[in-house]
Amino acid sequence: MKLKHIGAEHRKHLRINERLKFKLKTNHFDVVTETINFSCIGAYCQANKYISLMTSLDIVLALPIVDKEDEFEYVKCTGLVVRVEKVSFDANKRNAYNIAIYFSEIEDSEKQKIESFVGRHREPKPPQGPEI
Repeated sequence: MKLKHIGAEHRKHLRINERLKFKLKTNHFDVVTETINFSCIGAYCQANKYISLMTSLDIVLALPIVDKEDEFEYVKCTGLVVRVEKVSFDANKRNAYNIAIYFSEIEDSEKQKIESFVGRHREPKPPQGPEI
């Protein structure tokens, strides 16, 4: 019998929880938001507009440059909306939508920018095994 690790991540690409500026462009409108988490193959963010499943997006992600305040390295790619969840935003009854995006078209050089950033900013893993 195989045991599953409850809550364990089994992703092929490292994902980090980081709030970064993120611009999404559809055929009908633009949305400026922040990532909730992301990896080199996709991102999870919150938008104040509904974006339908499988919508194609032009994406620009701003990665802060280490030790250079207010300077960014930009990643450009195309993505597809693969999940949409409506959430209440505030007491004024404004809605927000948590959106999962798969980077469907991304150059290797752009993917490498994200992989390098994620590698530098990932959270340390908790110790494995029992405490001694």
